[in-house]
Amino acid sequence: MKPPVRILLFFCFLFTIFTPFRASAQLPPWTRFKLDNGLEVLVVENHLTPIVTIEIAVKNGSFTENPEYNGLSHLYEHMFFTANARDTTEDDFLGRVDDLGIVYNGETHEEQVEYYFTLPKQNLEEGMDFMAWAITSPLFKPDELHKQKEVVLGEFDRDEAEPLFKFGRKMEKAMWDGWMSRKEPLGERPAIYAATQDMMHTIQHKYYIPNNSLLIVTGDVHAEDVKALAAKYFLRWQHGPDPFLVDPPQRCPPLTAPAFVLDTVDEPRAIVKVQWHGPSIGVDDKGTYVADVFSYIITQPEHEFTKTLEESGLAQGINFWYYTQRYVGPITADIVTTPQNLDHVMQIFWGQVAKFDDPSYISDEELETAKSVLRTQTLFRSEKLSSFSHDLAFWWAAAGLDYYGHYLDDLSKVTRKDIADYVHRYIQNRPYVLGVAMSRDGIATEQPTLAKLGNPRMQTQP
Repeated sequence: MKPPVRILLFFCFLFTIFTPFRASAQLPPWTRFKLDNGLEVLVVENHLTPIVTIEIAVKNGSFTENPEYNGLSHLYEHMFFTANARDTTEDDFLGRVDDLGIVYNGETHEEQVEYYFTLPKQNLEEGMDFMAWAITSPLFKPDELHKQKEVVLGEFDRDEAEPLFKFGRKMEKAMWDGWMSRKEPLGERPAIYAATQDMMHTIQHKYYIPNNSLLIVTGDVHAEDVKALAAKYFLRWQHGPDPFLVDPPQRCPPLTAPAFVLDTVDEPRAIVKVQWHGPSIGVDDKGTYVADVFSYIITQPEHEFTKTLEESGLAQGINFWYYTQRYVGPITADIVTTPQNLDHVMQIFWGQVAKFDDPSYISDEELETAKSVLRTQTLFRSEKLSSFSHDLAFWWAAAGLDYYGHYLDDLSKVTRKDIADYVHRYIQNRPYVLGVAMSRDGIATEQPTLAKLGNPRMQTQP
């Protein structure tokens, strides 16, 4: 799942207490149908507030990008909000946004790109028409393309100014050796600079087709009305060849040995990251549920993993999480400590990893609580439909709606044996990337190496 948002836990607790029978509750029901051109449509009704969200998700993103195109899915997202065949300038587009009272945005991820309008219910039909023009007929005008390149490069500048940006890029390079363009939505400067109108049209014709897209409409709507409007405005969108039959996505090859990344940062602390290749949707669906449950359990303040590292005062921060993906989801441990405690912290960390499959490491109560709270967090997020539409887009692209529809039930089935199988397959004695970022003085004093900080069990193996 996406990295847990721990600030929600208190509200989830209240949600569990004051909402009767939520233990057996399910995600909000949706109506699902497909137009003749292959566009899948999802409608989630909630008539409490006169607001609707219209969202389009497309299976595009960095997983479709070779180095030449790395970052162009993100650039395309920016171009969506400029001229199209009806609103022929960016000013026309933004004027239409104002006229309809739209709050809008887009997001580019590894395995999907999404665009969304939230607007008053009385403007539903005009909003559907507006979205249809934007998604089916972008112009990619040269002057607007130049402007949006500068905007995207400005995002790159801001990210690059972050102290740990370079460290993160080094970790990605080691994790996805030779395949980083498939995992980095922000992209690379040279590719963004070199982007052309023809390249934008190549992306459009290959991926921006109805049979590779999902239309989501949530809020104060009726499914039959949406069905009629979807046919009225989106049937002109022409079906195209399945892009993934023509050009199958490539899965990053597995890590073959531990790797070490070292970077300097103007920071008094030592920042540590350990990553493994985790389960992939379509290869090990069950492992993805187990990863969510296991990560939640060991990151709770009362669990031995977190207590041993944080309560000792040796680590100022600790997290452990899994990111669901179809094309290799990473498992990540984040640790913040001090240079002088680095060696000791990593000894403790690897000692904890060695205990991950110990039957006494997780109690029955911890297992059941994790499943219950993860269920409640998922239900809590679904209460706000403008956010729920983003979750639907993410899960549709990465896992499929059938996976998401039975996600809560599959969480409830996770057992101790499942957890032991998961840690054996993906974590214990498996190749990993260990990264450390700290000051030059800290590096000179502590001289961190893989031999000093890595998993001692793996180092003793032939």
